[in-house]
Amino acid sequence: MRLKNYLFYLFVSIVQMGWSTDADLQNLDCGILENHELLSTDIEALSSEECFKIGVCAYKNQNYNEAYAFLLSANLKGYDKSASFQKYFAASKLAVDSINQLARNSADLKNQIQATHHLLGSSANPVENLAKLEEQNNSSQENLLNYIFLVFAISGIFLAGKLLINHKRVNTHNIFLAIFLFGVSIMLFELSMYWIKEFNYTPKEFFFNIHFYIWAPSLYLYIRKKLNITSNGNTMKITKHYGVFVFFCLLLLIHINITDSLNSPLSPSNNVAFIIQNAYLKFFHSTLYLILLVRLYKGHKESLNFSNKKWFILAISFLAAIILIVFSRALFAEIPSFNYISKYIGAILLSLFIGVCAVMLFIQPEILTKTEALKPKTTPKVKYKNSGLTEAMIETLSHQLLELIENKKVYLDNTITLEKLAKNLNTDRYSLSQVINQEFGKNFYEFINDFRVQEAINIIEKNDYQIDLITDLIYESGFNNKVSFYKAFKKRKGMTPSQYIKEQTSDIIING
Repeated sequence: MRLKNYLFYLFVSIVQMGWSTDADLQNLDCGILENHELLSTDIEALSSEECFKIGVCAYKNQNYNEAYAFLLSANLKGYDKSASFQKYFAASKLAVDSINQLARNSADLKNQIQATHHLLGSSANPVENLAKLEEQNNSSQENLLNYIFLVFAISGIFLAGKLLINHKRVNTHNIFLAIFLFGVSIMLFELSMYWIKEFNYTPKEFFFNIHFYIWAPSLYLYIRKKLNITSNGNTMKITKHYGVFVFFCLLLLIHINITDSLNSPLSPSNNVAFIIQNAYLKFFHSTLYLILLVRLYKGHKESLNFSNKKWFILAISFLAAIILIVFSRALFAEIPSFNYISKYIGAILLSLFIGVCAVMLFIQPEILTKTEALKPKTTPKVKYKNSGLTEAMIETLSHQLLELIENKKVYLDNTITLEKLAKNLNTDRYSLSQVINQEFGKNFYEFINDFRVQEAINIIEKNDYQIDLITDLIYESGFNNKVSFYKAFKKRKGMTPSQYIKEQTSDIIING
């Protein structure tokens, strides 16, 4: 029955929602409804204009019987029958008639149940029992769902902490993933605390209203760092991305600490609350990052392995779905029932995302936590047009090569050659050379040095950028001399190993 009521009010509100934009009603003061004075107001003492305005307020608050009573009084007192009056008067009458029809249908059903029960000879009242049972079942189901949301929220907070503690030193991009997951979990936590009546959680302003300004930047920085896309001035770039979130944190603090006794739309508290809660601002900010993420994915999707490609698609799709909900809430902000339904849909979506992250972290954590080894885009080489390798054979050999590289780390052997690598793959050096050239766009040593440089970076990060001797780093990452190591490192990172360590150390000091 509760669901039917929601659907009914949603239908009536959507049909009439465009009317609230009438010029003569934009500044309508509905404070009388907030003080619960509607039922005790003496209609006879009111003017026709006052009756009309109170009737409109009652309609907007879905008090359709009261709205019809006041609008009818305004009509009898000779109120000018403007277009706005005609709309609200007709709509309130339609709503009252519909509610009465629902009541009659419900009464008929109860009478049928009572008649059937009388024929069976029982003295109990089945109608009351049925109504109470239905209400209890609905309440229990809602409460159970809210507690499930709470469990997912706590699990997400735990996963974010685990991700931050266990993996941040291996790959710094996991810090941004932890921030993203923590923000998602805190929003779900606040919603479930608010919905569970036992906690009585009613803050002046929800913290999750500003979470949207940290989600999208964190996801963008996470994917960018995971793809090993780095540039000079990392600290300044990160500060710029989180600047909007910091600004809204300050607004939230101001709003919470303002003691404003004036119930006026122009009061400072209401102005700050309007900015914090504005769904359009959240939509435009998040959409900007969604565009950047899509462009980032399109530019590198050919270089991603299958697992990372699916993970990136999932993360970007999740953000897109949240943005769609935010935009819908902005469009239908005047509909209370849509506000309720959209929050529940959002909570379900948040729970599913946390659940997927939990499964991935325990089954295949490397998909989320490991830096992606990009496979460059290539075009087929003319010199291999007469090769005996088919496309299927090339794809299989390429997959086996990456597995051998990632699992056994053969690049750490500074004596590795094309012949040795081919022998490990049970193929010949010519076929392997073709696969490396054709699929990765590089020769054998460039291909191997990519992994060696990444290994050097991993060692630097594991040791908190405290490397005493660069010489030790050279041999630990698979190089056999200083010249080739420095040349390969500078080619891929745009700086020497010492410069890289110095820059990353300064970033850590600045970020705390």
